[in-house]
Amino acid sequence: MHASPEMKSAWTQYWKSGQSGSLPEDRAAGRLGALDAAWKVFFESLPQQSTIVDLATGGGDVIRAARAAARDFEITGVDIADLSSVNAQLPGVRLVGNTDLSSLPFGDAAFDGVMSQFGIEYAEVAASTREAMRVLKPGGRGLFVLHHTDSVVTRWAVNSLAAYRTVFPDDSAIRMATAVLETRKRTAPPAVIMEADAELRREVSILQSRLRNEHAFGLARNVVTFLAALAKAPGLHPPAQGLRMLDSAKEQIQTNTLRQQAQVDAAMDGEKMEKFVALLRAAGAAVGPPDELKYPNGMNLAWKCSFHKPTG
Repeated sequence: MHASPEMKSAWTQYWKSGQSGSLPEDRAAGRLGALDAAWKVFFESLPQQSTIVDLATGGGDVIRAARAAARDFEITGVDIADLSSVNAQLPGVRLVGNTDLSSLPFGDAAFDGVMSQFGIEYAEVAASTREAMRVLKPGGRGLFVLHHTDSVVTRWAVNSLAAYRTVFPDDSAIRMATAVLETRKRTAPPAVIMEADAELRREVSILQSRLRNEHAFGLARNVVTFLAALAKAPGLHPPAQGLRMLDSAKEQIQTNTLRQQAQVDAAMDGEKMEKFVALLRAAGAAVGPPDELKYPNGMNLAWKCSFHKPTG
């Protein structure tokens, strides 16, 4: 898939929000041993001072792992997002933002290693795998970690999207909230304002009845809480300020749902993974059988795909 302007903006806002890596909750809980081990083995397979490129680098999670390997790598990170907010966090690393993985701005055989974690599967895969192999030197090595359809994180995205749609089957609540603020902004008659306020309160009550005490309802609950506060005291903020707050909330909803849907669409089952490997081979890679990385409890974490570029 090619990234739309909306998707580029969604990822840019995500990294600007201070996110620095993948699976932060699992990282904090020490559940990423299999992932860390995969990267450790990969970095140890590369010569000292190798040139390496991280595709869809995001907040630089893999780049940090590469630097921790202490092998004096020369590292470049590429992403469709604007990476200006990430630059300060990764001094000494070349970051190239606003760049589609299907058209990398590097010469042929520019890198000893190519890598991606939860990234290349979001791109147009056939073109991006060709580009990855084009910029890899003969004898160079690569490792891609990809979303698994049956992973905990993908199922979380599926459940979160479903929960949000259960609470908000359409945008009527947001439109009502906008109407409430607009009536105040244009100084509508008191009766009109009172009716708009009452309609919003009724709608919020319906939304609250749809919420469940489940983690997947987190985003929906945050939005309902915001709307409930507005319905309770619609005059608390000047109308123009309230409308700006509502616009910010709408943007956050859109970026969250866009990213989660993109993750679900990009995740790979066994059949998709076979096709991905076939594309890598067609691009000139020697690819081993893909492996499933697991959490300590045995549940799926991700796919691991190791490969190299033959010298012959």
